[in-house]
Amino acid sequence: MAESNLHQQQFHKALQREPINCGRDGCPGPVEIQDLSQVHDRVKTFACICRLCGWQDQVTGHEQLTPPWDDTALLDMAYEHLMHQPAICPFDGTTVVFTSRPNPRRRAKYLLSCFYCGRQAEMDWPPQEARR
Repeated sequence: MAESNLHQQQFHKALQREPINCGRDGCPGPVEIQDLSQVHDRVKTFACICRLCGWQDQVTGHEQLTPPWDDTALLDMAYEHLMHQPAICPFDGTTVVFTSRPNPRRRAKYLLSCFYCGRQAEMDWPPQEARR
């Protein structure tokens, strides 16, 4: 379980472009992070390469689409987004990405994506509950 938690922490750091420590004991080398994901991948994959010793690793999300986000989770994420705070997936703690979608009726629509678990949802913007 500890290794799984470490893997998830590395994934979060790679997603946020935060520094990752080299996997070799005693090596202080800087680790380069490369996003290996394709545009339409629901789960991201990152390559980690130490520029000093050559150590390499790959971190990938863990796709788990069920249960989907419920309305309460979506509203919580929308609220965080409105407050200019990072929205967090309630299932794994990963930052949720809001992507603007084209809409011919000139209403804002977003795709919400968690790149660790692969959950996605579309949302009109602002949510009906936030309009007053």
